Amino acid sequence: MATNNFLKNILTLVSGTASAQLILLLISPVLTRLYSAQQFGNFGVFVSIITILLVLVSLKYELALPLVKQHSIAKVLLHLCFILIVLSCTVVAVVVYAFDSWLIAHLNLSLDKSELYLIPVALFACGCYQLLHFYAIKTESFRVLSVSKVTQSVIIAIAQVGLSLWTVFGLVLGHTFGFIASTLVFLLQKRDTLHFNGYNPKRLLAVAKRFKNFPKYTLWASLANTSSTMLPVVLFSGYYSAALVGLYILAHRMLFAPVTLIGNAVGNVFMSNAKHYLVAGTLAKNTLNIHNRLILIAMPIMALTLPFLPEIFAVVFGEKWTEAGEIAQFIAIWIYFVFTASPISTVLVAMEKQKLAAYFDFGSCIVRLGSVVLLSSMAFKDAIMYFSIINALVVSAFILLVFSQLNISIVDLIMPHLKAFAVLCLPSFVIIRLLAEQSDFIGFLSAMFVVLPLTLLMIRKKI
Repeated sequence: MATNNFLKNILTLVSGTASAQLILLLISPVLTRLYSAQQFGNFGVFVSIITILLVLVSLKYELALPLVKQHSIAKVLLHLCFILIVLSCTVVAVVVYAFDSWLIAHLNLSLDKSELYLIPVALFACGCYQLLHFYAIKTESFRVLSVSKVTQSVIIAIAQVGLSLWTVFGLVLGHTFGFIASTLVFLLQKRDTLHFNGYNPKRLLAVAKRFKNFPKYTLWASLANTSSTMLPVVLFSGYYSAALVGLYILAHRMLFAPVTLIGNAVGNVFMSNAKHYLVAGTLAKNTLNIHNRLILIAMPIMALTLPFLPEIFAVVFGEKWTEAGEIAQFIAIWIYFVFTASPISTVLVAMEKQKLAAYFDFGSCIVRLGSVVLLSSMAFKDAIMYFSIINALVVSAFILLVFSQLNISIVDLIMPHLKAFAVLCLPSFVIIRLLAEQSDFIGFLSAMFVVLPLTLLMIRKKI
């Protein structure tokens, strides 16, 4: 029964997330013809700033929601997080409106003042959505979560296309409207359970103290991890140009969305079951099984699409985006490891080893941001290539760290990756290379007829 519920929850989240991602993917070829690479770069900087600040708004107390058994304590946590979000966004609004020119000049931002003024508004919408997202996981309201994701994508797509006819800031405004709409969906569908009456300050402080490890350790770990991923976009924009960053943004967005689709859904459901696995003594086994399954999803995709990414981007998004496809080839290996790591990212939290996670994320942040500075003297494509390799190594190190805490040997962890690459990628790349002079399409079909049966065989044998 537990297995059936787990699969049902995964399918619910996958269907909602898949629909949401599909909408954004389908609208992307339209957006690349309505907006320039520079506007995509500005949008990337805006989203990066919001994402970094989003870590701080509720001090990561929202992560405690899925781990709390008592509903009354969960409601107090919900109340506490909302108060923190309001206070945080108020501080950000004051700073932005008082020091707008200074922020743009001294942080070398490529944003216009109008986009800068939207930061506190978008941050509040994203903060509320993030809070309700974890509350939905806590209450296993996966259908509501799926509906909110679809609503978010629909509004973003409509707004970004429609606003392109009115303002160059359509990407930013559309993103903001999407999160506002998805938050309203949560509030409408869960309004019967979202009441904050009856909680006094003493109880709020008591709950805040009980879960103090989240702001004490998890907050800084998450800030370091998020900054190391998002801050490079801001730095690259300063070192190079918003237009070049726009190429990187599109490449990252197009690879990240489909490749991590199932991984994120599995990760969310895995989070709600991690404590049960830990108590039952099956956390290591379940984590390794899910990790191996994700390898057999990601590796065939890599084998069949990696050689053709420049051509795919040129056809789908327009000739001016061919370079984005070349950049996508560089970052593919990084995205692959992120995908396979997605369900295990909450294992250390479930094991209450937030301090260890904080130390690792701190170290990885220094490595990533330091690499951006050191690589800034290179040509943009070369910098992105080496930056992607460094990121892939960092994520691989995190995977090794988590499995070492689960007492799983390095051999058991690495061998599935090596087998999948040898059986799926190597034959595919050889076939495509040999048939490249005849036709890319023939090469792709020939590789597919080899890769798909081998993938099914590996699934049957469980690698």
